[in-house]
Parts: sequence; C-alpha cells; structure tokens
Amino acid sequence: MITRNPNYEIAEVFYRLNIGASLEEVMIVRAFELILSNLQVKARDAQLGAFLTGMMVKKPTVREIVTLIRTALNIDGVTRYKPTLPIGKKLVGVAGSGKKGWKTFNISTPACFVACTAGAYVAKPGSAATSSISGSRDILNVVGAVPLDPTGMIDVLLSIGIGMFSIENLIPKFDGVYGGKTFGPTPLSFALPAIINPVASDVELYGLSHPNVKLSLETFLELGYKNVMVVSSTNDMVHYVDELSATQFNYMGRLQNGIVGPIEEFSAAEITGHALSEWEQLRSGISLIENAQIFIRVLQGKLPGACEDTVALNAAAILMLDGRVTNLVDGYKLSIEVIRSGAAFKKLQQFIEMTGGNLKALQTISGG
Repeated sequence: MITRNPNYEIAEVFYRLNIGASLEEVMIVRAFELILSNLQVKARDAQLGAFLTGMMVKKPTVREIVTLIRTALNIDGVTRYKPTLPIGKKLVGVAGSGKKGWKTFNISTPACFVACTAGAYVAKPGSAATSSISGSRDILNVVGAVPLDPTGMIDVLLSIGIGMFSIENLIPKFDGVYGGKTFGPTPLSFALPAIINPVASDVELYGLSHPNVKLSLETFLELGYKNVMVVSSTNDMVHYVDELSATQFNYMGRLQNGIVGPIEEFSAAEITGHALSEWEQLRSGISLIENAQIFIRVLQGKLPGACEDTVALNAAAILMLDGRVTNLVDGYKLSIEVIRSGAAFKKLQQFIEMTGGNLKALQTISGG
C-alpha cells in the first residue's frame, strides 16, 4: 500500500489557493487535519499560518468556515454543561474572536459584571492572554479570584449571576498547534471562541474583530444556533475590535429565532450622547497590573468617559439579549446607573469571595 506524503497533500491546497482555483471541501478538511495532527508535516506553524491566511484572502464561505470549525472540534471533542436557571431566566454567553486590530483594555469582562449586577445571568469563557498583554483569566486571577472547574463555577453563576469559565486544556490537542500562533482574524474567528465555552447558553453575544458581521451570523446559524448577536467596531475601517466601543463606527447584527436580520451601523454618540473617542483613549495598559487597575476603576465608576461608555455599551448589548431592555439606549443608561452606584464593584468583590479567593489582592491593586 502506498502512503501519500502529507506535505504533498497540503501543497496541493496551497497551490490552488495561490492561483485562485476552486477547492473541494474534502481537500480543505484533509489539509487542516494533517496540519493539526500529523507529526510528519514540516514546519507546522508556518503551514497553519499560511493555510488560514490563504483561506481569509480567498474569502471563505460559510460552509468552509463551518467545516474548519468542526474539524478543529473533532480533534479533541468538547463537553458542555447546561445550568438550570430560575424559571423565565436566560443565560447569556459572552465571547469574542480576539485578534483585535487595536489592543484595548479588557472590555468584555467588566461589561459582564455590570450586566449581571443589573440582573442578567452571564457566562463568559476566559483564558490567559495570547495576542495581548492580559486575558480575562489573567485579570481575575491577579485581583484575587480563584479558578474553578466548570461545576464549581456553575455554582457561582447560579448564586450571583456570573460565571467565568476557563477554557485552558479544553481542547489541548488543537490548542497545542493553534494557540498563540495567530495574531489576526482567521476563518475560525467567525464563531469558534463561542463554541468552546464549557457552558451552553440560551443566547450569545459574540464580538468579532472583522467587518463581516453577517458572515459570522450565518456561520452560527449553520452551526445550529438560533439566537446570537454579533458586534464589531472600528474608527478607521481597517482596525476592528471585537466589542462595541465609544468610536465612530459600530456594527450590530442579530440572529433571532433562526433568522438573520439586517446589520445595524451606528455611531456611539447616538447612544451615549457623548463625544466620540479615539483608540488611544481605550488602549491597553502596559502591564497586567495596569489593566487590572483600569478594570477596577471602571467598575468603581472612577473612569467616566471613553472607557466607561465602552463598557456600558457592551453591558447594554448583554441586557438586550437578556430581555431586560429592548434597545441599546435604555441598556446604556441602566448600565451607567449600575456603575455609578458602586454595585458592579461590589459584585466583583462577591465573585472573588464566592470562588474562594480573598480581597487582599483587590484592595492592594485598587489602593483601598
């Protein structure tokens, strides 16, 4: 029996990508599987980067994206838990593609705390940083929270309305090849980070660092999702972040009851009534501690302006999905009230204690 050289099979895909020829689904799957799991493949990092970049330049179809995502998941398999919430409550999953065009402070984590303080149940997957200074897990750990396994974190979620679920080692084989190796959007960015949340949600807020919000929604639909909101924002039509922001161009689209709706474009000023922000006002700190301080100060109501508005906009999106509000304006106003009241910061303190942590680290970093 003749065994084909895996490098030749991958080379055929690269050849077709480079000359603009058509690709069959079976060829895409085979090349991706080989790169991810065959140790005979030469320069796997380079092959993976070239393959994913080539697919993005080609402009992947929904079917191709779904195929790649399912291939990635099949390497490890993912176990998901479904918490039983009080009657009438929805669990809002919050995830983002990462790979931001501009490195901002951590936006989604404080937004989750604000939204749950306002009454939503929120589940967010988190990890250590890969393409930025600090991920959500890094920040929560440094302020004193203790990582828990999924069942332990579900108990926290049911008690106080928020759970931060670690995705470390959830897909170890795939992550061993892919993790920390790509720094711009890939075909997987259109949905995968939401799917690897250890907890199954009722509705999903997904941030995308790419302009094609509709493609992401169509991908979720093909993957069996019924209710998803996808958001993205930019100031220059080149550098996109995977959240709403206090900038000029914000995009929001919804998949509701299995139907993809229109993509809304709006300026943050239309919602907040405040002046628009530049990326520099939302920039990441230069260290984990500085980013943790920004996180804390936002929740304390001590950063009015661009940072607070950006967090409140994303909390508003969560509250829309929860059904607590029907539009971003009302959600934004409620979120600002929650922040200014100090209740969101108290929720963080409660979260730390519920995980078995203590408040000393939080007090040290916050200076109080």
